[in-house]
Amino acid sequence: MQQETADDLIRTIHTLQRTLRCLTQHGANTGGPGVALQGVMRMIGEDGELRATELAAKLGIGPAGMSRHVAELEELGYVRRRPHPQDRRAYLISLTELGESVLREALAGRTVLLQEALADWSEEEAQLASTTLGSLSDSLFASFRRAPGTTAPTPETPVSLPQELTTK
Repeated sequence: MQQETADDLIRTIHTLQRTLRCLTQHGANTGGPGVALQGVMRMIGEDGELRATELAAKLGIGPAGMSRHVAELEELGYVRRRPHPQDRRAYLISLTELGESVLREALAGRTVLLQEALADWSEEEAQLASTTLGSLSDSLFASFRRAPGTTAPTPETPVSLPQELTTK
């Protein structure tokens, strides 16, 4: 890939991130959890029950930030923590029924926002964009896994892209 193409791709990705952030923040003003907390809830929802350290690694944030997010979500009644049965120092975090419901509603709202924003797109255009973005994400993720100092994930402990490469 030529440098000019890589520069254009980076600019396009940044523009997409900012636009998605604006769109989702506009749609998140419903009184529920904000976009950042929804991202945390989505990761918990995808994985079921997991340790806070695993969740922090997947989101690319530190333990202190993760602790604040979990405490806020727990106070709102969206997550529960229980002692890890094999490690008394650790807790397992999962969504409550309320958390699952709120997350479903938030994701449904985002889907509607995207459908409305892209109403002039054909199904084929949307599928092509999804496939292309998925391929880009997979390639970036594979590159991240190969980078020095990173550990290749196992099926039990997947690694996510660093926070600066993702939008939550």
